[in-house]
Amino acid sequence: MDLKSKFEKGKANRTFQRIDSTYVVNIFVGFDDDGRMTVVITENSVYKQISSTKLIDVALKMRNDGKMALSFSLLDTAYESLFLIFCNDIIAICERAGSDQAITSAIIRWKYWKEMFGKKKQTILDKQEIKGLIGELLILKECILTKWGEEKAVQAWMGPLLGHKDFEIDDTWYEIKSVNENALQVKISSLEQLESEKEGHLVVVRLEDTSTVAENSVNINKLVVEIMSLITDVENLNVLQTKLDNIGYSFDEEYELWNFLYKGRQSYYVDDMFPRIRKKDVDNAIGNAQYTIMLDGIERFKEDWV
Repeated sequence: MDLKSKFEKGKANRTFQRIDSTYVVNIFVGFDDDGRMTVVITENSVYKQISSTKLIDVALKMRNDGKMALSFSLLDTAYESLFLIFCNDIIAICERAGSDQAITSAIIRWKYWKEMFGKKKQTILDKQEIKGLIGELLILKECILTKWGEEKAVQAWMGPLLGHKDFEIDDTWYEIKSVNENALQVKISSLEQLESEKEGHLVVVRLEDTSTVAENSVNINKLVVEIMSLITDVENLNVLQTKLDNIGYSFDEEYELWNFLYKGRQSYYVDDMFPRIRKKDVDNAIGNAQYTIMLDGIERFKEDWV
C-alpha cells in the first residue's frame, strides 16, 4: 500500500496507520482530530525546540508512556502532493537513523524542508524572473526528466549556478527563453550563451500573463510541487532544493497572484550553421555583447522534440 492510500485508510474515522510493522522506527500517518494530514514519529528522545511554518504545523510532545511524539500536520490541502513527498523523505531519514536518533534526524531534516514550506524571505523574485524560472522548470519537467531521468536532469540544470547554458548534459546543451505569445525575437544576453563546441538546442517557451487560474495556466509554486512529486530520490531532491535556493526561490503566497498561460514551446537545433555571434567572430577588445535573434529567421532549424 502506498503512502497516500495509508492516509486515506484512516481518513473517515480519524485513525492512524503504522507505516510498516517491520520498521525499527514507530511512524504513523493519518488525519488528526482537526482533519489534517499528519505524520507522527514516536521514539525515545529529549525535548528540542522546533518551529512551524504557514503550511506545516509541527509539534513535539511527551506521551503518557514517556516517549516523545513528533508530528507534522498539513495546514493547506492544496499542497498535499508536496506534503506526501516530505513524508516519504522524513520516513526514509528516520529509518536510516534508527530508533534512538529518529526524531533528532527528523528535526534536522525539517530545517531543510522549512524553506520549501514557506519560510518567508526578505525579498521575492520579480515577475520577469519568475517567468524565466517557469520556462526552465517546464522544460525540466516535460523534457529533461523524461529523457534522462531525475539524477542527470537535476545535475544538468546549470541556470541556478550561473552557467552559460540553462542545461548541460552529456554531449549537448539547452538554452531556454521565456517570451510572450506573440514575440518575434529572443534576446541572447552574452556571447557565451550560444557558444559551444557541442551542438545544442535553443528552446523558446511562450508564456502569457493572466489574472485568472485557467486549465493551462502555470503558477511557480504549483510547478515546483509537481516537479518534486516526480523526483523520488532524496539526494536528487536535495540538489533541486539547493538550486532553487541559489536562485532565490522559496514558496511565497505572493507568487500565487502570478499566473501564466502556457502557450507551448518550440526547439531550434543549434549547429555550426545556426546564426549566432561567437567570440571568435568579434575583436578581442569586445568583452561582451548582447543581441537578438529573429524567430522567423531560424525557421529552418526547428526540431520536433526538445
